[in-house]
Parts: sequence; structure tokens; C-alpha cells
Amino acid sequence: MKFTVHKSELLDKLAPAMGTVSNKNTIASIEGVLLETLDGRIRISTYDMNKGVRAMLDAVDIEREGRYIINAQRLFQTIRVMPDDELTIDVSENCNCTLTCGKSSFSMFAMPGAEFPNLPELTTERGFEVNAALVKKMISKVVHSVAELDNRPMLCGCFFKIGDDGLELVSCDGYTLSICREKTEIEKLGRDMAGEISFIIPGHALGEIMKILPDGEDSRIRFYLSRKHAILRAEDIVFFTRTIESEYVDYNRMIPRDNDIILSVDRDRLLEGLERANIIAEEKIQGSGRSYVKINVEENILSLTSTSVNGKVYDEMDCTHEGGDLEIGFNCRYLINSVKASEGETLRVTMKSATAAITLEPYEEDENSSFFYMILPVRMNNTDK
Repeated sequence: MKFTVHKSELLDKLAPAMGTVSNKNTIASIEGVLLETLDGRIRISTYDMNKGVRAMLDAVDIEREGRYIINAQRLFQTIRVMPDDELTIDVSENCNCTLTCGKSSFSMFAMPGAEFPNLPELTTERGFEVNAALVKKMISKVVHSVAELDNRPMLCGCFFKIGDDGLELVSCDGYTLSICREKTEIEKLGRDMAGEISFIIPGHALGEIMKILPDGEDSRIRFYLSRKHAILRAEDIVFFTRTIESEYVDYNRMIPRDNDIILSVDRDRLLEGLERANIIAEEKIQGSGRSYVKINVEENILSLTSTSVNGKVYDEMDCTHEGGDLEIGFNCRYLINSVKASEGETLRVTMKSATAAITLEPYEEDENSSFFYMILPVRMNNTDK
């Protein structure tokens, strides 16, 4: 196999594919990228047995057809440091690979393409088309609440629900709940797509999806659904991942309906205070006890306090307050993640007691767009109350 491509174009396609390369050193072929010549173009495939990428790019020239696997990390790192020029990849029959760009050349080993695992079926008509930038924004608002490890598999993914007039994304890690809803134009594709459609994408795939999604406000993306996979098509790149085959938790039942302490607080000011408190709160992870920040609401003042063996932080800010006074403790990082993901100048915060979850929502309602965050409190030490 011997072909020539533009270095920059190859790097553009390789970069999003690197997140789906296996690094567990179990099967040598899935640590590599499969390069194939196909109808005057070059096809790139990576697959870690759970998720993968397939991309196409135009070749400047194809001298010999072929299909070979090259170690992905070595190939990517090598191409990055080569000159910006046309790049020639030459793989001999005995799997010696030479990369030439300008006056620079590198040699490495390749593997026969037949050793690459079979990819799942990526052709299905069942899917939908939606604004890509919108999906990217929505994922960024809920990804922080996806569980990394949990004996309930559905919590290790993000729940997508597609209706006739919009999209809803939900994540829950057992301590926080994040919901983002957007009314938007959704074009359903194929048969059996009437009514609501839902699926769960694993958390480890969400970051890769965000890398692939284009940023243009008018860009569109297509999701296709097979029996076990979600397939995302964006221009010349196809991303696919196994879905989590499970019913999602009934998150609507988790939402507190009777919180009677209601605050409105400046979002940026609250975030600044939490980040200051977190400097001290994070120190407690290395000592004894859990990392938390204490929130005290009294009249129209919200104060933040955190104490460790090395110091103490106190910060207070104005707020609008309805209901009783309250002192409550939280994992500071959980609060920071939710406040960062929120939007708008003012947040509406509701509470009830020191053992009940609080909620964060936009102060001004928008009938087309909304977010909702719920965070469970932690039990404070008696000496901190």
C-alpha cells in the first residue's frame, strides 16, 4: 500500500479517532488505526470494542492499494512532528511502514488489515437529525453528573429522550441529578420513529462525541440507532458506541416538590465563593472527613464556610431569601460543577432542611430552554454546626 495525503487533513481525521483506540494492551490490532484505500480515498478506522470512529479523506495520490494497521499512538505522534507538507505512507508486503514528509522520514511496523476486528453494522435507517451545536451544549450541561462506577449500569451513561418538539438529556450519579431540555426542530428518519424515543449513551463516549460535533450554529448532525449501538454521522466522520441496554431511573420522582426556602443569587458571585471555599475543602480529602462546604442562609445573606486542619475560609454574599433560615453542608465540587454548567445572571435555589436535596434552576424561565440541577447534602460534623 502506498498513498499520499495532506498532513493536516490526515491529522484532522486522526485526532478525534484517538479517543477510541484501546490502551489496555490486550489485543495489538485494536491499539492501532486501520488505513484502507477505497475508491480514490483513504478510510481510517479505530475501535476499542465498545466505541469507534470511521473517517474518510481525499488522497493526493494512490500508487498501490492496500489495507494495513499501524499503531495509533506512534502514528499520531510521528505525523504531528513532521513538516506541513504532503505525506506519503508506504507499507511493503512484509509490513514495513515508511512515512515521508518533505525531507523527513520515519519507519515503523504495520500489521495486516485482516487482523482488525469486525466493526458492528453501521447502516440503519432509524434515526433523527438535530442541530449539532445544541447537542454539544446540552451534553456539556449534564456530563458532570454521569457516574463513573455504579452497580446500576444506567447511571454510568447519559439518557437521551427525543420527542416531537425537542430533546431532553438527563444524568444522575446518585448524589447529583442534571436535566437539560431544549425545544428544537428534530427531523426523524426512517420507520418506527413516531412518538418518544430514548436511549442511554455511556459516559466514556460523551467526551468523544463532543470532540466530533461541529461548532457551527447551523450545523446538523444525524444520530442513527441500531439494536445495540448509537451511530453519529458528521460530515466525513462516523462515530459509534454501544448503548447501555437498561431502563433509566425514574428521575422525575427524585425531584423535591416541597422545598419552601427559596433564594435568588448572582451566579458568578456564587461560583467565585465556591471556588474560594474549595481551596480549603479539597484539603480535607487528604486528611480525615469528607470534603464539604457549609452554607448558611440567614435573612438576605448567604455565607460559605469551609474548615480544614490548615485553615478556614469564610465568604458571604447578598441574596433574595424567602422562607426560614438554614445551615447545610455540601460536597463543594458537586456544587461547583452544577453552577458552572448553569446559565444566566441569577440562579433560583430551593432548599428545605439540612438533610434534603437542594435544586438549582434559571431565575428567569424560558419556554424553549431549561436546565435543572439537584444536589444531595452531606452530614456535617457536630463541631462544624
